Amino acid sequence: EVNDPMKNDALEKVEDHTMEGLKEMGAFGLQVPAELGGVGLTNTQYARLVEIVGMHDLGVGITLGAHQSIGFKGILLFGNPQQKEKYLPKLAT
Repeated sequence: EVNDPMKNDALEKVEDHTMEGLKEMGAFGLQVPAELGGVGLTNTQYARLVEIVGMHDLGVGITLGAHQSIGFKGILLFGNPQQKEKYLPKLAT
């Protein structure tokens, strides 16, 4: 099924099938290191990707951005190795 930005706006949420598709693609782990199950993008790569996604559907771009910044950024930057190994693989999916 195709993501419909207008429908997302009307529903005031990103549809479940789109969220599942993003999970399957690994989009929630864009900045999680590859060795922990993520994509391992640099900040520049991540910013460009979210910019492109946001041009198509701002709601999806904001959802990805919030997860990457609010969702796990503290663990990524300041977590000890055990915390990163425990939480980041789960948060990447």
